[in-house]
Amino acid sequence: MLRLVVNDVKQMQQLAQVISKHLQGGDLVVLTGDLGAGKTVFARSLLQALGVDQTVTSPTFVIMKNYRGKFPIEHVDIYRIDSLEELDVLGIPDLLEEGHFVVMEWGEKALGMFSESFLHITFERLEDDVSLEDEIAGQAPRFVSLDIVGSGFTGRRNQLENDITGHWGVAI
Repeated sequence: MLRLVVNDVKQMQQLAQVISKHLQGGDLVVLTGDLGAGKTVFARSLLQALGVDQTVTSPTFVIMKNYRGKFPIEHVDIYRIDSLEELDVLGIPDLLEEGHFVVMEWGEKALGMFSESFLHITFERLEDDVSLEDEIAGQAPRFVSLDIVGSGFTGRRNQLENDITGHWGVAI
């Protein structure tokens, strides 16, 4: 697992850009963290880095949004899902099988349910006493933890880790 500090929105965008170079259709990226921790900011940056040229917004109320980038992309937010049975309706395993890339916010509710292999990224506020102005301006630092789960990233794991640690120095 890698753990690093991302100081602002610009660095969050840079991290998404670095990670995007190692993703392909059929991959699942699970984003976890508290409300306002940076999941949607990261997802928006990641989808833009994957070639989505339309506005990316949170799918909290519609649950899933479809985009087209380098490959078919599904942006899922399961915050409002109350049961695992409700997740079945989304057909995520079929989408992954068909080569869709899926990024899932609030994915801790379904870890391991859709794929044995995924990139798990957790966002945490670094400081509790950040001013509202800094938070709104995207100047609030975050801890970001990346965990590559399963064998799906086997051929890409080392390069992904090297690119992240090379860009941010030594991960903590």
